[in-house]
Amino acid sequence: IFHDRGGKRIERKLIGFSAAAGDVMVGLLDEPVPGNYHSYALPATGSDVAGLIGKPVIVSDQKRSLFVHLIARIGGGIIVFRHDEREAHGWGKNLVVGDSGNPSFVIVGKELVLVETHTAGGPGSGPYYGDPAVQASVRAAVAKLDPVYSIRTVRVP
Repeated sequence: IFHDRGGKRIERKLIGFSAAAGDVMVGLLDEPVPGNYHSYALPATGSDVAGLIGKPVIVSDQKRSLFVHLIARIGGGIIVFRHDEREAHGWGKNLVVGDSGNPSFVIVGKELVLVETHTAGGPGSGPYYGDPAVQASVRAAVAKLDPVYSIRTVRVP
C-alpha cells in the first residue's frame, strides 16, 4: 500500500522477491507505482561516513510515527542510533517488536535519504544502505528481479 502527499492510497501486489544483505529483501510489484508517489534515494557509497556520526536521523515505527535520534556509529554494513540525551524534547523512542523493517532517513537538502530499515530495538539499528557491500547486494537483487529498474543514490555530506 502506498500513499501520495495528498493521502491518496493505491495498492500493488508483491509478485517476486530477492534476498539482499542480512535481513534485507527486495520486492517486485505487479505494476509500477505512479510518479507522483515519492521514492527514496540511498546514500552514495562514497559519502563521508565519519561526517554522519552525531547527525540527526528520522526514525519511524509501526504506528507511522516519526522520532529524532542521532547516528552513533556506522561500520560493517550496520548503522546504529542513539537517543539525544542532551535534549529533553521527547522526540525519541525505544523501538520494539513490530517496528522491524520500518525505515530511517537523513535529510539532505529538501530530500529524505533512506539510510536503514530496523532490525534491532532500543534507539534502533540495521543495515546501512550507503555501505558498498550492502548497496551492491541491493543492486544485485534489483537486477535479478527486473534489470530495467535501478536504485537512485544521493551524496550525503
